[in-house]
Amino acid sequence: MEENKSATQPIQNSPEIPNNATVPPTGFSKTRLYILGGLGVLILILIGYLVTQKSRSTTQTQQVIAQPAVQPKPTLPRSKAPGIIISVVTAKGIDLKTGEAIKPTATFLTTDKNIYAVTTLQNAKVGTRIEYVRYLNNKFLDNRSIKITKSNTNNTSFVWTLKNSTSIRPVGQYKVKVYTNGIFEKEISYQVQ
Repeated sequence: MEENKSATQPIQNSPEIPNNATVPPTGFSKTRLYILGGLGVLILILIGYLVTQKSRSTTQTQQVIAQPAVQPKPTLPRSKAPGIIISVVTAKGIDLKTGEAIKPTATFLTTDKNIYAVTTLQNAKVGTRIEYVRYLNNKFLDNRSIKITKSNTNNTSFVWTLKNSTSIRPVGQYKVKVYTNGIFEKEISYQVQ
C-alpha cells in the first residue's frame, strides 16, 4: 500500500509562516461590519425620508388640484342690524341738554378743537352697547364703546379732542363705522384738511 506523502510534506509553492507570527483574518472584521451596518441604516432612513417628502408634496399638489374653481360669494352681514341707530353725523359741537349735533359737517380743519360723532337712537334699552371703529385713509385708527345707562336715551356721542392749542389733527379722509352690541349699523365719512 502506498502512503499519502502529500499530507505530511509541506507544499512547495506556499511560503513558510513562522510559528510566532499572527495571520490577518481573511474575512470581514467586526469594525467593518459595524460601519457597513451603520451605512445601511442611514441609507434606509434617507430613503424613508425621501418617500415621505414625495408623498407630502403629492398630497399637497392633489389638494390644490382637487379644489374646484368656485366664484366667491359676496359676504353677507353676520347678523341683521337691530335698527337702534337711526343716523350718525359729525359736528363741531353738541347741545348739552339734548345731545343733538350743532351744525353738522363733514369737513374739519386740522386745528378744530373737537370733532363729535353723534348717533340718534330709537328703542335703546339700558345696557345696550354703542361702539365705533374709526379709520384714517383706510387704516385702523381707534375704537371705543359706551353703554346706555338711562332708558329713553335718544342720542349718544363720541368726541375726539385735541390735547392742547398747539396740537393738530392728521390731514386725510376719516371713516367711522358704528355698531350696536357688536353688529354693524351705520357708516359716515369726514375729512380733515
